[in-house]
Amino acid sequence: MNATPHPRPRSLREPTYVTATTKWLSKAAYAPQDALTLWANGNTAPLLAGRRWDLVRIDFAPATTAITRLKAHSRHIGPYLMGGVEHAMWWPLPLGTGEQLHGVPGVTPYPCGAELLAPPPGAYVGDRIWVLPDGERWRTLTSAEELRHALVPEVVRG
Repeated sequence: MNATPHPRPRSLREPTYVTATTKWLSKAAYAPQDALTLWANGNTAPLLAGRRWDLVRIDFAPATTAITRLKAHSRHIGPYLMGGVEHAMWWPLPLGTGEQLHGVPGVTPYPCGAELLAPPPGAYVGDRIWVLPDGERWRTLTSAEELRHALVPEVVRG
């Protein structure tokens, strides 16, 4: 008698909501699996500044100006989180580079360990949504130096 293989029980398979992007973002959580579960249930999850990246909050007006300038100068724009009611954007930056934005008007660097409540990628939850570059470029964060140049007009490079 031939035994046919049984499919793995659903609880042992990787959930369908897990993508390369959600896995990558969840690594910034204290408990990545908990973040994935929260996202699967349509909730925000706390991500920690300083765990995988530095984090800055930028007021909406200077952030949109920075995006325009970065695009105009063909600079890479990595993932960022946009909030509606808060009129702000949160930018993950490479570890150890966030201090470059200290003192820039409209920018608040987050200390190591500070929480950011983030929705799952591709979902608008908690009045926030991730803006991700196309293709695999979402894996590359925005350069803190380039972002500073875009935020401070006198240092915008050509």
